Amino acid sequence: MDGTVQGVLVQAGRIDQVVLPPTQETVVVPRQLPAAVHDFCGRGAHVAALDALLDELEWNTAGGAVVVTLNGSAGAGKSTLAVWWAHRVQDRFPGGTLFVNLRGYGPSAPLAPLVVLTEFLTALGIAERRVPEGVQAQGALFRSLVTARPVLVVLDNAGSAEQVRPLLPGAAGSLALVTSRGALSELVVLEAARRVTVDVFDARDAVRLVERVVGGARTAAEPDAVGELVGVCARLPLAVRVAATRLASRPFLSVADVVEEIREEQQGSIGVDGSWRGLGGVRPVFEWSYTLLDPLHARVFRLAGLHPVPEFGTHAVAALAALDLRSAMRVLDELAEQHLVEQVARHRYRMHDLLHEYAAHRAELDETREAREEAVARLLGWYAAVADLADRLVYPVSARLAVDLPVVPAPKWDREDALGWLRSERAVLSAAQRMAVDHGMYAVVIALALSSRHLGSGPRAWWREELEAKSRGIEAARVSEDWAAEAFLRVLRGHSHRSSGDQAAAEADFQNVVEAAARSGDRVLRRRALAGLASLREAQERYDEAVEYYLAMWEATRQEGNTAAEAIALGNLCLVNVARGRFDEALDYAQRAWELRSRTGDPLITAYAEDDLALARQGLGEHDTAIALWEKVVDVYARHSGAESHLAAALEAMAVSLSATGRDDRAVHNLRRTAAILTDLDDPRAELVQRRAEDLASARADGSGQASDRAQAGQSGSGSDDS
Repeated sequence: MDGTVQGVLVQAGRIDQVVLPPTQETVVVPRQLPAAVHDFCGRGAHVAALDALLDELEWNTAGGAVVVTLNGSAGAGKSTLAVWWAHRVQDRFPGGTLFVNLRGYGPSAPLAPLVVLTEFLTALGIAERRVPEGVQAQGALFRSLVTARPVLVVLDNAGSAEQVRPLLPGAAGSLALVTSRGALSELVVLEAARRVTVDVFDARDAVRLVERVVGGARTAAEPDAVGELVGVCARLPLAVRVAATRLASRPFLSVADVVEEIREEQQGSIGVDGSWRGLGGVRPVFEWSYTLLDPLHARVFRLAGLHPVPEFGTHAVAALAALDLRSAMRVLDELAEQHLVEQVARHRYRMHDLLHEYAAHRAELDETREAREEAVARLLGWYAAVADLADRLVYPVSARLAVDLPVVPAPKWDREDALGWLRSERAVLSAAQRMAVDHGMYAVVIALALSSRHLGSGPRAWWREELEAKSRGIEAARVSEDWAAEAFLRVLRGHSHRSSGDQAAAEADFQNVVEAAARSGDRVLRRRALAGLASLREAQERYDEAVEYYLAMWEATRQEGNTAAEAIALGNLCLVNVARGRFDEALDYAQRAWELRSRTGDPLITAYAEDDLALARQGLGEHDTAIALWEKVVDVYARHSGAESHLAAALEAMAVSLSATGRDDRAVHNLRRTAAILTDLDDPRAELVQRRAEDLASARADGSGQASDRAQAGQSGSGSDDS
């Protein structure tokens, strides 16, 4: 319920919300670069050109940020050069180093500037709740932050200038390094970007890389063959590295023999896919290296090409290839030794996008259609099942929809671990859901839609992703004629629309379910849709209508025999009656809710009911009784992680009764404690509450007699339920 309340604080009745760990805006110095290759060599002219631009930062203090693009073909080593050079110079940038793979080229959708800016702002210390809406506002805040503390921004794998421009720092002292297969001419014209073209290695640098990987003695023994080796690799750094790594693993084979094997692959290449034309230096080397893999390693490599994005965890690959975890770890480690995958974190790997594309090509050639479909089904089923388990940990008391999913080992997670996994795999889960749509795996699409609710507790840029995920789930349910799933997801989407401020869309979803439930006789879904409409009416301050909906919801819970949902309905009836000043009715509902909730034996659930009782007693002027209740409630909330917002609301409400009974010193203490908690939660009301505390302290000191009024000024709250 939103709106000013006379004399009391209306507290949220919802008990299944996520309260994120406290966050504060602090000055942080991000260093986000991935690891650089240890045997980097060559590129002397390119390094000199980049160094010269760095020197420009020293004297060009009146201009804007320096923007430089590294342009070149796939596999030319743009990213390797960018990351290596950035590591070398990042200490020159006191504000930190930001890195992102924009996914401009590859199987997954390019990253939107809104998503990237959100990540940049949080990396720079802006709490999620303070990230503004819209690219324009986010970009302005980003540029403001880095004006005083210059940063190095590495934008890897950019697809277009439109994708890059909102991400550029503005003031002098910062530098943006952009890699792309495209020319990005708009950056040159509009942002005065300097262009550095990254071509294939020259012969000397290519030979030097082979020497570093294989060893000088071996290459010195066959200098002509080494020259031929880099020639058949077309001097493409990626191809040279893969070939040299494979050569190093075969110490008893001559360089000349390897050259001959690669040439045989060139002449008898089975690759006829047009997407590989023009990459002759890469494909033969990939195919030669692939043919040397044993059957298990070759199978894992090609199946990894079916993963929706080029980065994946060990558990996902184990599901994809139907392997136990230890076997998957061993195979991936050995593929990493051959530079066919790259380990980027514990139990996490990444493929170069060309290798990922080639692996998918091999899967199409070497796996039957049935085998590919089975592998994809295992993978997507695993993601959906783990996401469902994580969602249950994050939202333990939320209503559930039964979805047929595979049984997977339950991770040893707590609630924080589960939320962390859902967030870290956000992009993968979105790509997996889209892949499931393409494969007609509607149960997976629905399950991933259901487990997307965590996005609503994140930055605003994620809210659209949540709506998109739920919309895909609704469409999958419609196509598969699963009415129950469609209605369930419409209720969830309605709450998402309401939270994002689209009340018309929320109304449409809730009304759709109410009408459909009336036709089908599904009481549970009707009750959940009524709860949604009630919460919407509260947000609109149409309290009388909200009461009618909550009464209908309450009756539905009684017919179901669902005491947990009944207690929530009664609690919300208490709160909405407090909001409209009907405190006797509020007390009656609060007592009924307490009777149900106290039976659970759960101190936290009982505290919610006692909190509501205190609000009703306060409204009736029974301040001593209200204070006694809140003292118990505050003690319980303080001992439960995740109840910080409830604790703040209870302390603030109790301050009103404390002041009304002449205990202004305690009221001031409560308000100051409330302000501190709200600050930790990054609640914008923190400053207002702190000001009220100081006003009350001043009024008490000068004996103005206005202390009670100042204790309660400006209080408001909200209550809703997704039961």
